[in-house]
Amino acid sequence: MMGGTLLIGAALLTGLTATVLLFGNYLRREERYLDAVTPLIGVTAGLLSLALAYLTFQFVTTDYANAYVWNNTANYISLFYRITGVYAGNQGSILLWASLTAIVAFWAVVVRGLERRETKLVEGITMGVVTYFAAMLVLDSPFKPISAEFPEMDPGFVPIDGTGLNPLLIDPYMAIHPPIMFVAYALLTMPFAIAVAHFISTVRGEGGLFEAWIGSVTRWLRIAWLFLTAAIVLGSLWSYRVLGWGGIWAWDPVEVAVLIPWLFLTATLHAVMNYRSRSTYATLAPAMTGATLALIVYATAIVRSGVFRSVHSFADGGIGAALLVLLTITSILGIGLPLGYWLLREPETESESSSASQRWITRVNLKHLAVLSIGLLGFVSVWGLTFPVLNTYVTGVEVEVGGQYYNLWSYPIVLGVLLVLGFYMDYDVEGRRRALLSLGIFSLLTVLAALVVPSETWTLSNVDGSDALLYRLVGNASALSILPPAAYVCLTVIKRTLELVPGNPNRNFQLKQVGITMIHVAFALLVVTVTFSYLFTAQSSLVVADADREATIEGSAVHEVPDSNYAVQVSDYRSYQRPEDPNVEDMALSSGQIASRGQELHETRRPVYGTATQINAGPDATVIQLDNSGVWIGVMNASQTELGIAEGDQVVGVGTVMWDFLPELPQSDGVVVTDAASVGPVSNPPAALDQTRVDGTAVGLNVYQNGEQIAHGTAGQEQYLQQDGMEVRDVLVDRGLAHDTYVIAAVDDGTVSLTVKQIPLMTVMRLSVGVLLLGMLLVIVFDPAHGLARLWPRVTRQQNATETTSD
Repeated sequence: MMGGTLLIGAALLTGLTATVLLFGNYLRREERYLDAVTPLIGVTAGLLSLALAYLTFQFVTTDYANAYVWNNTANYISLFYRITGVYAGNQGSILLWASLTAIVAFWAVVVRGLERRETKLVEGITMGVVTYFAAMLVLDSPFKPISAEFPEMDPGFVPIDGTGLNPLLIDPYMAIHPPIMFVAYALLTMPFAIAVAHFISTVRGEGGLFEAWIGSVTRWLRIAWLFLTAAIVLGSLWSYRVLGWGGIWAWDPVEVAVLIPWLFLTATLHAVMNYRSRSTYATLAPAMTGATLALIVYATAIVRSGVFRSVHSFADGGIGAALLVLLTITSILGIGLPLGYWLLREPETESESSSASQRWITRVNLKHLAVLSIGLLGFVSVWGLTFPVLNTYVTGVEVEVGGQYYNLWSYPIVLGVLLVLGFYMDYDVEGRRRALLSLGIFSLLTVLAALVVPSETWTLSNVDGSDALLYRLVGNASALSILPPAAYVCLTVIKRTLELVPGNPNRNFQLKQVGITMIHVAFALLVVTVTFSYLFTAQSSLVVADADREATIEGSAVHEVPDSNYAVQVSDYRSYQRPEDPNVEDMALSSGQIASRGQELHETRRPVYGTATQINAGPDATVIQLDNSGVWIGVMNASQTELGIAEGDQVVGVGTVMWDFLPELPQSDGVVVTDAASVGPVSNPPAALDQTRVDGTAVGLNVYQNGEQIAHGTAGQEQYLQQDGMEVRDVLVDRGLAHDTYVIAAVDDGTVSLTVKQIPLMTVMRLSVGVLLLGMLLVIVFDPAHGLARLWPRVTRQQNATETTSD
């Protein structure tokens, strides 16, 4: 265990040295020992990565001498999910985050170098974050020995099995979701450092650096947005499959926490795209860029602190004061510093202010409004999370902010965002007058559609006269109100693309515009599909008694699902346990292991197995020698006949290891003292060695709609016996073109309670997400100003040659 902690300690030392050298050279305008900085950063990244690899190795080999491994995996868990356990807890997550951030810092210094003075400041801030993470890990190491978890046990005590991974994390989506999320978090460290360095440089009268670094900032933010969006999507798909409630979003506190930095990052990207050194975004864009990391730390604290009760929260305890300190530091640097600069800076001259206000409908002001609207959405989420905590601390009364708050406050803002987006795209092509006319028409259509309520199903929420006025107005509005703004966006975005793309010879520009179109159209479709999916999900239930008996009958009965056009037939019913084929060697020590550990196992209760090579029966006990060794099993008050064990049998027993227990038996060193109920053949081990961790039931189902079979599969549940009996559903999902058929099964002693849901537009939702991500990828690569293609000279030369030929 010491090896892993030493790796982190060494990373702390090298990271701190690099940070001190960077800040020292920046402040003194020197280059002392500067040649050592890049290797130091590389060594820090290497040490943290090596520590992460070592921790992963311990999980793969189930090294339970490490308390963190013991707490987050078990023998029965497959290799893939053992690796998932690495970041299932606080320490492993911080180590993953630290390693990725160090790699980002090393990449940046290799690409940009340290020749320029402001680069030292940027790299120093980034390495400061890495160093802080390393310090956190030294104080709360993921390599803490098991003796720290069980100080009452004898030295050298190592459990045979682990406590297991949180059952909710045993899913492919959740195995991938956290690493992608932390990649996004690590990438956002660099724009945070650039923004903070910009304000430090500005306050010191040295001029800002944001304009010179705008390309880097844009690339970091876009790539981080891509990863963060992908992580949120994977998390939503996980909740859809694993939680068994048939939805991708429930405004759970952790879901909201992740959404906050995504919304703010989206607004930041729009602000950065409008940045000019002499514009109103000269302060706002870098300020928003600097605030992103503080929001990331805030979101992490919510996910992993245990403050909020959430099915998504997958850390057992609080993250500790260290994360709160980091939140304070990043808030001061990323929010307080820009705010202080904005309050104390010289005011604009009257001529500048008056000229800027002569015409309020401009492209710049429309971008202001878009950024403000997205920021307002973020505030709705922040307040929904923060208010319950503040109220609890102030009044001592716990309150819960539910989905109705988020839905009814966010919905009108989303409508406004769509209308502003459509107006901006139209204004860019048609001009002010015609765009205003279109905006008026679609705004009127939105209001009229909100009044058209075919049935109560179409209203956004169930409200009554005691609810707030906003809740009554928005809650009684029709879901049809989302269609005109969404159509407005799709039409204007496509029209703008058709106007800009065909006549432009620059292939990179064309691909970027196509990407922008894909992003905004996909966003509009997502808003529509999410709204209608939730409002028009239909469900019915039925109970199939004696389902276990029906499963054995060929051509068993087909049960009509009440109030639906579905029918269900039980085709299979089976119970199972995990591990399915337990290996005694995974749970018990061999006689050789007992002998080699000797006195350290004295008076500890241990399982042991081996071949019975000699059996001595006495009046009070029967002793069984294992493998011709000095290790014996002593069975009190039992004869050989009662035990049914003969020489040559494979034997396993659980008892207390006593060293030098039978001096009258010269060939004995240690005796495992037990009783008849705790010893038996390996082929039928005693109940004391029961390895069952999971009891599961799977029900095979044929699902019919209007008499035609549409799905066949299994649904069921699993109960994790040694984790407080926690139950996890296994749902059956048939992905149809128009809707998903979603079946949940609750099983109790042969009786199956089924819930069948029809969830519309899920396929469109999935396609929209794919288009959204692909669109951003096109923008990241092919943006003529800041795309990755500009960084590839060979690609750029080939592109230029193609464009010249086409001209």
